[in-house]
Amino acid sequence: MSRSMDRPQQAVATPASARAAGGTAEMQADAQLYQAAEEQLEQAAMIASAPLESPYSMGLAAQVEAKHEQVERIEDRLESLIESQTSRLQRTQMQQPGLLAFPGTRTQWQQQVQQQQKSLQRLLGRLELVREVRDSMGVHAPRIEELAARKLRLQHPELASEWDALQQAQRLHQLLQRQRTEQQGFERGQVIQSGRSMRLGLSQHDP
Repeated sequence: MSRSMDRPQQAVATPASARAAGGTAEMQADAQLYQAAEEQLEQAAMIASAPLESPYSMGLAAQVEAKHEQVERIEDRLESLIESQTSRLQRTQMQQPGLLAFPGTRTQWQQQVQQQQKSLQRLLGRLELVREVRDSMGVHAPRIEELAARKLRLQHPELASEWDALQQAQRLHQLLQRQRTEQQGFERGQVIQSGRSMRLGLSQHDP
């Protein structure tokens, strides 16, 4: 027997077998990526399905209520001060010196009127700011809610971190769901296109 017959035959990698091996490796890589995405989706879904009444949301609701009460107290206090200052100004204006009064007396009276008018304007300005805080909108939420959230984050940073993680998980859950829907739509399109190509090929071979 010849040496060539004694030696075990070695498999020769043909271009077709190389493409098949490459395709298999690519399919395995895709499967691993899909499995990883599935695990992320399940984890995000578990976090996203957490109770809405989380400690953070309950704490934020309490802070918002406290802010509203604080604003109402300040508003009531300012309105009371404005009413008192308005009455004081009116009484001072009614005490205007007569024509026979000394120049110094008239000057002193004018200064008192100006000071009380300035005090009234400052109170009115503060009241306007308080009402603006109460009624205005911030970047993402009402201004008063933003102030409450800022205070809660300063007082309870651990709750804020948990809330941020929950929000991130919910965004990831939505992203993975959208990607899954897009992938399913793409696969359906590929199946439809493959069926059309097959029917076209068969029609071309018909006698």
